[in-house]
Amino acid sequence: MRIKLLLQYGLMASLLFSVVLTTGCGSQKTVVVQDESQARKISKNDEERAFNHFSSANIAEMLGASHQAIAEYEKALKYDPASTIIRTDYARLLFRMHKIDKALEQSLLIEPKNSEVHLIIGDCYRLAENDAEAKKNYHKSVEIDPENMNAYWYLAGYYQQQNDVDSSIWAYYELARLSDTYRIWHELGILLGRNHQYLEARDAFFRSIEINPDKANINSYMGMATTYDAIDSTQLAGEYLDRAAELDPRNVRIFRQKLNMYRLRNNLEKSLEASRQLIALVPSDWEAQRYHGFLLYVDGHFDEADSLYRSRIEFGDDHPLNYFYLGRIANEKGDIEEARTNFTRCVTRDKTFADGWLNLGFTWRQNDSLAQAIDIYNQALEYIVEGDARGRILFALGATLEQNNQFHEAVTTFQDLISLNPNSDQALNYLGYMLADNGQQLQYALDLIERAIEISPNNGAYIDSYAWVHFKLGNYKLALAELEKAALIISNDAVIFEHLGDVHRKLGQDDKAHEQYQKALELNPESLNLEEKMK
Repeated sequence: MRIKLLLQYGLMASLLFSVVLTTGCGSQKTVVVQDESQARKISKNDEERAFNHFSSANIAEMLGASHQAIAEYEKALKYDPASTIIRTDYARLLFRMHKIDKALEQSLLIEPKNSEVHLIIGDCYRLAENDAEAKKNYHKSVEIDPENMNAYWYLAGYYQQQNDVDSSIWAYYELARLSDTYRIWHELGILLGRNHQYLEARDAFFRSIEINPDKANINSYMGMATTYDAIDSTQLAGEYLDRAAELDPRNVRIFRQKLNMYRLRNNLEKSLEASRQLIALVPSDWEAQRYHGFLLYVDGHFDEADSLYRSRIEFGDDHPLNYFYLGRIANEKGDIEEARTNFTRCVTRDKTFADGWLNLGFTWRQNDSLAQAIDIYNQALEYIVEGDARGRILFALGATLEQNNQFHEAVTTFQDLISLNPNSDQALNYLGYMLADNGQQLQYALDLIERAIEISPNNGAYIDSYAWVHFKLGNYKLALAELEKAALIISNDAVIFEHLGDVHRKLGQDDKAHEQYQKALELNPESLNLEEKMK
């Protein structure tokens, strides 16, 4: 490159530059830079001196003697100050030496400015954090020379930093035009995917793989899988991940992507398969082991999941989730005492783990020990002070208080929950129905349930609650219409049919009431209350 520039300087000097040197006795040398179309006027001696210093600067630069090269460039410019080539190389070296202000100053002196000069100016402005001027000069660089890859690289990077994906895509397409390499097409595929241009992203990744189908380009296979997954072609996505795994069977990222894809698609069978492959590769990844245990638990492989979590604990993994799922497994097997022991261990290790407290309280409720469950939930509230987790604890506490006939405490608890989360439709409905069922504050109850229905308008249970408030208010025909609507949404709820029977009784329609009670009794055959109503 340097030899080429030296030759270029020698051959083109008489064509590109025009300098008039005026000297006088006792006066300073005056240099006048004229329009390049005018004839060049520089002495042969000055031209040779400039060339010699320029040659020395190039050699010094190649040898790594940057400061010596700077001195030689400056000497060359004394003899030929209008030389575009000398000043361009001088400015470029100043830039590489991080003398940004001086590099910019020298670049701006060059006239006319070619593509390379605008590139240097753009670089200087970029490092000076003047993005507008940097972008302007990079664009001028490619306008003058549409083949200037460096300018396109900088524009691509600049637009990525600015999160201007469309412009970055344009720059990468230009790069792909100039250099049909798999890396450029891979980057283009990523950008197109980010921009939700999935078909174009697919084509870009396909071209990248076409150019280089080897292991070195494994990321394009994974990118292709991501693209197909985005357009719901999970089978094709899986095929590309399988191809990637064949090329690089020990690449953990491939199996993590497979697991994540199938997990989000709720494909339990494929998730388990990917999880088994992952933990075989990284048996020391305790998080992956715990997640595999969770998949086993969800799929009903309780013994295998139990063994996995116990082995984690034996190996020193004291994570609360190990105890939590041991508790869930024991609960599924009907061993309430074992479940309670593990949930206790879970919350001892993480006192802010809401699900641990909820399940621990549930083990007491299963034994009809409501007072102990209430005590557990109150303990949890000492550690869980905000957010959705506290709301779930409050809901469990309120429901348990109500079941324990602590009506006023339950009302206060649900009101606390609604203050914490005014849009908790479950809490709004529960409190509203509870008040209505007890015949208390019916207008307030109606307001609560209407708010719940506004949040979830097609919830059959909420519509049943709405109808029940109107039943308590004596609006029987309105209650009947709403209950019939609820029964269409939920056809297997004994409470709705019991309520229908109650409304028909109030309307004097005993045959219809008997029919609805019969439906309710079929759904809940152990209800003594329904048997009494049937009589």
